[in-house]
Amino acid sequence: MIYDQIYKLSESYSLFKGDFKDTKYFLFNIEDGTIYKLNGVSYDMLSLFDGKKNTDEILGCLLSIYNGNEEQIKSDLLNLVSSWLEKKILISGGEL
Repeated sequence: MIYDQIYKLSESYSLFKGDFKDTKYFLFNIEDGTIYKLNGVSYDMLSLFDGKKNTDEILGCLLSIYNGNEEQIKSDLLNLVSSWLEKKILISGGEL
């Protein structure tokens, strides 16, 4: 089940939070130069995948950060995790 899985950001990617006129969030593929513009929620989600917390713990963190509908946050997280795994942005592994 995805909730007990531990993921981390692939070494091919780097997160960036820049404080310009407005705060901007980016994900860089350091191998091919692709740049993804993120929103704050996506940035927060990705930054929580540290190879130590499982997906359920990350969901708990997001629920404490964002005061939203639990089912919507859960659905958004699972959809994004699936997409990030498919794109190899997140990889399995980390500390048990």
